[in-house]
Amino acid sequence: MRASTISRLLAGSLLVLPLLVDSASTEEIAVGGWLSQPFLRTNGFESEVQRFLKNQVPLLQVPDSPAQWEKKSAELRRQILDQVFLRNVPTEWYKNKPQISWGDVIETDKGYRIRKLKYEALPGLWVPALLYEPAKAQGKIPGILNVNGHTSTGKAEEYEQIRCINLAKRGMLALHPEFLGYGELSNADFRHNRMAYLDLCGINGVVVFYLVAKRAIDVLEMCPQTDPARIGMTGLSGGGWQTIMLSSLDTRIAAAAPNAGYIGLACRAEYPADRGDLEQNPSDLLTIADYSHLTALLAPRPALLIYNDHDDCCFSSPRAWPSVFKPVIPFYELFNKTAQFQFHNNLVPGTHNYDQDNRERFYRFIEECFLPTSKRPQSGQKHPEISTAGEILPYANLVVGLPENNANFFTLARGLISALPQNRPPEFPSGPPAKSQEDKLAKWQAVGRNRLRQVLRLGSMTATAGRVADSFDGKLKATRFEIALKGDGEWTVPAVAFARNALRRSVALVFADKGKAALTEQVQKLLEEGALVVAVDPLFMGECVPQNVRFWKYAQMLSAVGKRPLGLQVGQLGAVVDWACREFKTDKVSLHGIGWNSSIAALCTGALHPAQVEYVSVKEYPASLKLLVENHLDYENNAALFCYGLLEQFDVPELITLCSPLQVKASSSTSKN
Repeated sequence: MRASTISRLLAGSLLVLPLLVDSASTEEIAVGGWLSQPFLRTNGFESEVQRFLKNQVPLLQVPDSPAQWEKKSAELRRQILDQVFLRNVPTEWYKNKPQISWGDVIETDKGYRIRKLKYEALPGLWVPALLYEPAKAQGKIPGILNVNGHTSTGKAEEYEQIRCINLAKRGMLALHPEFLGYGELSNADFRHNRMAYLDLCGINGVVVFYLVAKRAIDVLEMCPQTDPARIGMTGLSGGGWQTIMLSSLDTRIAAAAPNAGYIGLACRAEYPADRGDLEQNPSDLLTIADYSHLTALLAPRPALLIYNDHDDCCFSSPRAWPSVFKPVIPFYELFNKTAQFQFHNNLVPGTHNYDQDNRERFYRFIEECFLPTSKRPQSGQKHPEISTAGEILPYANLVVGLPENNANFFTLARGLISALPQNRPPEFPSGPPAKSQEDKLAKWQAVGRNRLRQVLRLGSMTATAGRVADSFDGKLKATRFEIALKGDGEWTVPAVAFARNALRRSVALVFADKGKAALTEQVQKLLEEGALVVAVDPLFMGECVPQNVRFWKYAQMLSAVGKRPLGLQVGQLGAVVDWACREFKTDKVSLHGIGWNSSIAALCTGALHPAQVEYVSVKEYPASLKLLVENHLDYENNAALFCYGLLEQFDVPELITLCSPLQVKASSSTSKN
């Protein structure tokens, strides 16, 4: 937006107000008491969001024939890639084979060597890796991609080294890249939830995880020794997630063995341990496929699902078997390949592990898939682990090294935001606008409001309310309401309405990031101005924050099913505005948002409901959404603001322009460091 446009807006619809602080009064103390008292049923909100999520689970339908599934599976892969993983991604990020830089070789006298390398997963982002290779391999041999979970030592983790060494001793290549955020890629801006920086810019951050793993398969294929028909993949936890994510989408992987890495949405919604990080719940994935669908996409290729009976992290066997194994059996039955779809329930130790029992079960699986019969143990025999005593190397010995300015989520997003938002208002010279300019602005607003609805994935909501209780204190009346919202889900929003006996001048709707309990000063100020004041807690504010788990865990799952937490907030507020106009017999209400999230929700609501909003007031608001990235802020504290594609289309000045001709009163812009 040009300076002239901003100046006009500041002069017209944006008023910068000083902060007003009044000493506490008896009435103010009473207001504070009413606001701070919760009245919704305990865990009621959590039950609502769980029910909402479970109702979004896409149906897994068994096809009538192998040919039908082959057609459908190809279509699903294309949809997932086009609409989720690669949506809006620059083609130069993925179109060519990766660059590879080979480093030192660690020679051993144990029948294998370790080659150090790094490869470019996408422009400027290099990933260190180790390639374990047999010392005397002849001809083409199998290649196994080994991927890590959330382990601080990364590819140097002991159980990872043991497995890779064993694979090399069994005549296979074992490639082990580093996992984002761990080992040599330990970096605050590789924290997994900071992929939200890219989501904000309209590129699904999960693509970085996808390309890191996909490029590793490219590296294996480019090795002269690799038999491209015998490529497998395995990993624990986050490595198990990487395994199902890539194996379901990339049919070059001929055999997959994910270990405790994923589960279906119904379990994620109900069990806090199963919810995972943002990459495991990428925006919009669940509009196409649940993890049961991804598992079915393995059929008819050999697959071993490893889970642990009393997993102390996540995805325990008793929950995983009915969620992602049992529903997929019929897909293998179509091909008469049920023997190739296997489930291993680890009992010793049964916790979150890739220890000897799980490793030996994997060796058996991968040898049965890839080795000729003459080189396999006989049926019924164990596949004992080959000793690696004295061969485990310290972290320092396995360091590959990286470029000084290696890219990460922050640098990738920073390279995008300078050109954002794309949807800027028309630019006019300074001075009073001409009629043609007003028409041009109105046209931009009409298009912009439709785009905002699309970005927010805004659904229809209607509100009805029941009075919970009335309270009186002198001249002040407080009424508690439970507002029932239906349409885009079923939600309950608590509200407290305050009115003095004197004739009211207006109706004000107020809400804050910290909940209605933090609104005492704002409510008192509006009462003194003659307003009837309604304080509410929309989604993820105040009483509508889950008690048993951090709210961002639910926020990411809402995005995964195609909703936007910010959009649900705006939908709720819009319905409450309509209810307030009916309940209090007024044509318009004013909106007052305090805090970053509340301010943006207020601006969006005002922009989309101009006929029912008198003006919009924002306090402690962000001057720009770009500050979320520039200040390295965390998704965990700002989940609703990291709305997929919001900054791609609108920044704060554009949202203010969408509100015009409504007046926007703004005070206390903050950087939220």
